[in-house]
Amino acid sequence: MMSNLFRYGRSSVVSGLLMLMSVGALAYDFKRMEAAIESLSPTTQSEWERKATAGEPIAQNVTGMAYKYGIGVAQDQAVSWKWFRSAAEQGEADAQFNLARIYEGHANDTFYRRHARPVPADDSEAVNWYRRSAEQNHTQAQVKLAQLYAKGVAPAASDLVQAYKWFGIAAARGDETAVKLRAELAARLTREQIADGDAQAMEWTRSSSVKQ
Repeated sequence: MMSNLFRYGRSSVVSGLLMLMSVGALAYDFKRMEAAIESLSPTTQSEWERKATAGEPIAQNVTGMAYKYGIGVAQDQAVSWKWFRSAAEQGEADAQFNLARIYEGHANDTFYRRHARPVPADDSEAVNWYRRSAEQNHTQAQVKLAQLYAKGVAPAASDLVQAYKWFGIAAARGDETAVKLRAELAARLTREQIADGDAQAMEWTRSSSVKQ
């Protein structure tokens, strides 16, 4: 994945972001969450829900997935939303991302064209949860937040510098979509805007590293 950075032009700023990230600012642990979700099946669902009921955030996110897709239980979007919300409020970044997708009215999501949303679309809520997830280095949330800034979806009023910043942070982690969209956005920006976005990405990453 990192090789794509060279294809679109790897700036010294991206190199600096990578260096800072190597000493802190850990990315969200997708492998841990993927392993949990991969273990979800009709036979394991009840055990995941038991853990979710006991308050375990990862289990709550997995249980939200079970109800979203009907794995081991009847498909129920309202119950799915409840579990995502519970995990998100405890700070589980992937649950925050999943919750934001439910709220995002501009989402090009075939799932919510086939299934009714459990709550009304609310772009303010979507931006709030994408941001909270992005702040925890959830790269997919960083890309989505950048896209909302680029589109000017309220309350993320059009801010191409903020969009470039978040694309840059995710691109430095090797996210292929971020790498591509960052390069496309750069073609629309002035040198001053690019420099500002790069500086903000560096500052955010430095601050995030200190907090680790």
